[in-house]
Amino acid sequence: MSARGPRISRAELARWLLLLAAAPAAADSATLASVGPARIDADAFRARAARVATPAWTELGASWPEQRRRFLERVLIPDALLLLQAERGPRTLFSARDVALARALGAALELPAPSPAEIDADYAQHRRELETPRALGLQRILLRTEAEARAAIAQLQPLTPSTFSRLARDISIDHATHMRAGNLGFVSADGYTEMPELRVSPALFAAADAVRDGELVPQPVREADAFAVVWRRSSRPASLPEPAQARRAIQSRLEGARRTSALRELIAKLRAEHLRDYHPEPVAGVSPRFDERATPAGRARAAASPDPPGAATPQIVPALTDRGLR
Repeated sequence: MSARGPRISRAELARWLLLLAAAPAAADSATLASVGPARIDADAFRARAARVATPAWTELGASWPEQRRRFLERVLIPDALLLLQAERGPRTLFSARDVALARALGAALELPAPSPAEIDADYAQHRRELETPRALGLQRILLRTEAEARAAIAQLQPLTPSTFSRLARDISIDHATHMRAGNLGFVSADGYTEMPELRVSPALFAAADAVRDGELVPQPVREADAFAVVWRRSSRPASLPEPAQARRAIQSRLEGARRTSALRELIAKLRAEHLRDYHPEPVAGVSPRFDERATPAGRARAAASPDPPGAATPQIVPALTDRGLR
């Protein structure tokens, strides 16, 4: 899902808005907003919301009323405004409808490409972010006391992968790594690893940096309230991407940032020109229908409930089902 919320294809959005424009207003379907000739009402809200996967709603807010309002504000109205703009594109396009709409919208957001000077300046500013830092491949056995760590170092003579793996599995108190022989992967000088959830003390890198690849650090290394037995397996030098590759990545990022900014400005302009009858208050009472009959749990609920299938409010938190937590 994008920052603006759940999306559907432009062709599907076009069919949805044509139905909005053609359908008569239902007496019990409150108008939420009007965009050009199209009216967004509660029925349209339900139809579009039914296409959104249940987990995606959590990105729109913490509470269900908040999610409903943001879905209208951040998804339905901007999409309707963009489609209205795209519909004004040239009528000489003979491609499929969704391609024509995409071309019309693309013309409205046509932007100059970043210049070589802009790319060079960005490269100079963000060079450190593009660099892969020097790192050491480490394995570690973590123990509670220094005496235990010294005893483990003595047991690792001679040092082999099998002896280190066995000892890590048997005595390491780091339950996140002990079953994989204490393997931390590549560790940089700041303690970061290739796994975002795993960070270790920078002292491990500093101690391992004093020995060569394949050697065991001869002394225990203090790590918070524990002591580590550290084996330096390998090393990786710092590196930068190829200049051509880096320039392509920078150009793509700059173009994306410009397009996002231009799109935001275009939506604000269209909103001021075409949005009317905006009444978001009734959306708090709209309950989208979600068809869950495809799952065993959904079929069981549908059989046991007198309500129409999928009529319930979407389930935001996991619940125990016949397939585990879902």
